[in-house]
Amino acid sequence: MRQTAIAIVVASCLLLAACNSSGSGSGSGASTTIATPAPAPVATTTEPPATSTEVPTTTIDTEAQLAAAEQAYLDAFDAYIAAARDPSNPELRAEVERLYTGPNLESTVSRLDRFVQRGITSQEQPGSPSFAVVQEGPSFSESDDELIELIACEVDAERLVEIGAAPDGGDALVSDEVVVERILVRSRLIDGVWKSESGELLDELSSPDECSA
Repeated sequence: MRQTAIAIVVASCLLLAACNSSGSGSGSGASTTIATPAPAPVATTTEPPATSTEVPTTTIDTEAQLAAAEQAYLDAFDAYIAAARDPSNPELRAEVERLYTGPNLESTVSRLDRFVQRGITSQEQPGSPSFAVVQEGPSFSESDDELIELIACEVDAERLVEIGAAPDGGDALVSDEVVVERILVRSRLIDGVWKSESGELLDELSSPDECSA
């Protein structure tokens, strides 16, 4: 009986300890659960796909150079027409020298010099303007990347008159022929400027109407 009583007492003590232990969670020493925040989403960007309209820089540079060369040729043609109308004007002749080089410069200056010596000037014919049109090109020469070639049609419709050479003291007509030509023009890049350097006559046309782009 004594052993039974001892066993009951021990069991009671163990039961009491277990109760005390389970009740301690409601006291001041109760543990708390802290929620761990979810990681913030990482922002991602999607690059737009490359399109076929993107042009390489080298292509843009080439097109810009060719466009500049074409405009320089047209400017050179206009510079000659302006100088021929006033061949002794130093500013107009300086523009010719800026836009021409090589054989084309020599022949153009020589012609202007003859005009001055003979007292000849050119005059615009009403209703028949002088102009130039690029028909083919320009394109870079295969052997020289500072040389371009183009085919142009030039219309020189100027009236050439000799100042004061008429019997009455007026201007004498030298020529009013309209010259229409297809020409192969070569221009060279010198110090950043495209200059008309040389040319070859390809064909003589009968009318400015044939001089279409």
